[in-house]
Parts: sequence; structure tokens; C-alpha cells
Amino acid sequence: MRVVTRLHACLAAAVIFILYFSFTRDSSDLQDRIHRVWKPEAKNSPRPSSRRLVVFGDDWSDNGEYRVSPPHSSTLRNREPDQGEMWTETLCKELACDAIDNFARSLPANVKIATIGSVVDTDIFANATAGKRDQTLALFDFRMQVQQFIEYEKDQPGPAGKEGKIDLEGKWSVFTVLFGIWDLLEYASLEKVDAVHAVDRSVEELFHNLDLLTQHVGAPIKVVIPKVVDVTFLPRFQMTKDKSDDVFANKQHHSVFLWTYWNSVLSQAAAGWKGGDIFMPDLNAIVMDQVRQKQLYASHTSDNSGAGKQEPLFDEVERPCLSDAETSDMEKCSSPARHLFWDSMHLNGPAHQLIGKDAAHLVKDDVAVNRGQAPSGADITTLI
Repeated sequence: MRVVTRLHACLAAAVIFILYFSFTRDSSDLQDRIHRVWKPEAKNSPRPSSRRLVVFGDDWSDNGEYRVSPPHSSTLRNREPDQGEMWTETLCKELACDAIDNFARSLPANVKIATIGSVVDTDIFANATAGKRDQTLALFDFRMQVQQFIEYEKDQPGPAGKEGKIDLEGKWSVFTVLFGIWDLLEYASLEKVDAVHAVDRSVEELFHNLDLLTQHVGAPIKVVIPKVVDVTFLPRFQMTKDKSDDVFANKQHHSVFLWTYWNSVLSQAAAGWKGGDIFMPDLNAIVMDQVRQKQLYASHTSDNSGAGKQEPLFDEVERPCLSDAETSDMEKCSSPARHLFWDSMHLNGPAHQLIGKDAAHLVKDDVAVNRGQAPSGADITTLI
């Protein structure tokens, strides 16, 4: 009996040792990866006093808390708890950052004129859509947000930067830039040559503003720039179906082309950018993976990866939780978390969490697209 007891004790000690070693190794690996995220580029850099996420973009990134020039309270859209976190908030948690400096702006509410959410550049948008019968107005863009960030940083207490550059001593930052969804929804109504020109100019201007940002920071930066989702899958786009199936099919085909072209131009520009590291989560792949899992599970089949065997994260992948996002008479679903879309334009919280975690994985593992890696997406020369 005594031999059995000693044997059990030895086995138990061995198991405990293995579990402890595995836990400490995994924990150490996680801490090392997080440390690499915030590790300063230059030697002899000061010890950080804050780790922050600086957010630029539209409704898909805006958490409703603003560092400068907050929108008038009457134009703010109500954010219900059931909607969940934004992907930027999940990213901040995953990277263990201390704060979010939010400069993103959402589509304003209760505005009498026809408006859309933030675009890359309001001048490019206005020129591209001039003369449209149902022309809309874009109020916010990336250029304005970058300028607000620069002015905000200059007003912060601390030693002055050299040559007019922002002094980020004690501030280690990761930047996020997500534009293109509103741009693509509007450019879908343009002729192909005009739409392609607008996309080219928009992506060019996006990286011009990134250059300005790097110039004022005075050092290479880390930027998360997601590739945009296929806008034709948004309930807002599907609601535009008219009586003619052919008309809608042509519009959808044109929109899919523009979406593919946007991501291709964006990816190729990112691959050649030298202002820092760019990390590019694929929004469409994340969303479509959830759709595929739902479809496979419903048909009692699975693919080679095992998708379809487990209960999907979402029960409803087409209809939004809010039945009508364009009127005040909105009916909310009974199980918000089980809907992929919150309203006709926006993903739900659990989907945002998937995006935020995927982005954090790329940043922590240092998977930058502009360090010897080929850009993903189709070759743009095959698209035009």
C-alpha cells in the first residue's frame, strides 16, 4: 500500500510540475508578445507612462468617447449595452493598453440634410459624386481626424518636440485606421471609370495622411488597417433591391468589383509603405467565416477544417437585430448576441470581438504586411 501511495505522490508531483511549467511558459510568451507591441523603436527610450490605442475611422471604430471636438449631443447615436463592444475596444483590452484616444466619427443622427459617415477625404468624395441626383454630404474624413490628433498632442503638457514634431515621450501608441465602407456604398452608383479613379485617389490620400502622421510623430509607427468587408452583404445594401432583378444584379456585381479593387489597391500600397508597421486583419474573411459556419451547421455538414460541427456563434447572419435603422420605430430582437448584424449598417458586438482579437493576434505576433510579405488580394492589373 505504501508503494502505491509513493507512486501516486510521484505521479501527482510530475503532473503539477508539467502544468506549472506549461502555464508559466505560456504566460511568459504572452507577456513577451505584449512587450514587443509596445517596445520603443529607438534605443535608450524612456520607460513608458502610458500605452494607448489611437483610433481613426467611421462608425465601425467610434466608441462614442472623444478627446477633442465632441459632436453635439443631439447628433449622437444612442449606444445600447446590448450592442456590445467595438473592435477597437476589444483590441485595446487584448493589447493591455491603458487608454483609447478616439478620433473616429460616426454618421450623425437627427440631421435634416442627407449625410453619410466618415470617408477618407471629403473633397475627393464631393468631386466624385458631384451631379448625382441623390447627392449626399460627408462631414468627417481622415484628414480632419489626423489634424485633430496633431493639435491635441501639441496641447498636451510636457517638453516641446523638436522641429515642430509631436513629443511622444512616455506615450507608446498603436494606431488604427478603418475607412472605406461609406466610400464604397456611395461610389457604387458611379460609372466604373469614375469609381475606380475615386478609389485610387482615396487610397493615395489615406497613405498621404499616414505619412503626415509619421512625420509629426517623428518615428515609425504601428498601424492596424483592416481590409473592408464586402458592402453588398450589408443589410443596408440588400435593402436597395428594386423590382428589377437585373438592375440589382448589375449593381451588386459593380459593387463587388469596387470592393475587391479597394482592398487590392489598399494592400499593395500598405506593402510598400515605409513609415512603420502595418497590420491588416481581413474583415470580410472574418464575417464570411461566421456565415459559412452557420450554413454548414444548418445543413448538417462540415468542411475539412471542422467548421459546421459545432453550434455557430450566430443564429441569424442576414437580418439585423434592429429591424429598421433608418426610422425612430426600431424593434430590437429578443436575442441580440445571436445576430451577426446589429442594424442595417453595423456588425454586432460579438462580431466586433472577433475582429479585435484577430487584429491583436497580428500585432502581438508582429505579422506586418510591409516587411517582405507579398500583399494579399488580387492583382489590380487584372481587375480594370
